[in-house]
Amino acid sequence: MRYCVDSADNKFYQLQRCPFCGMDVATIMTQSERDERPVEPERYAVVCSWSENGCGATAGFHESVQKAVSRWNTRVVI
Repeated sequence: MRYCVDSADNKFYQLQRCPFCGMDVATIMTQSERDERPVEPERYAVVCSWSENGCGATAGFHESVQKAVSRWNTRVVI
C-alpha cells in the first residue's frame, strides 16, 4: 500500500495498488495539473503514474481529494 501526501491539505492518504496493472505507484493529481491551466472549481483524481512505469489508470476527477481516494480504493468483488 502506498502512502501519499496531498499538498492541498497536508494529509496522508493510503492508496491501494492499481486494479489494472497491480503497480504501487499511484499519485494524487489535480485537474489543473493535467490540463496545464487553471480549472475552477478544482477537481482531484488518483492516477497510476506513467512516470513510475504505471499504466495511467484513474477513477476519474472528483470534487475532493477524499472522494478521489475513496473511489480509487473501492474494489468490485467478482
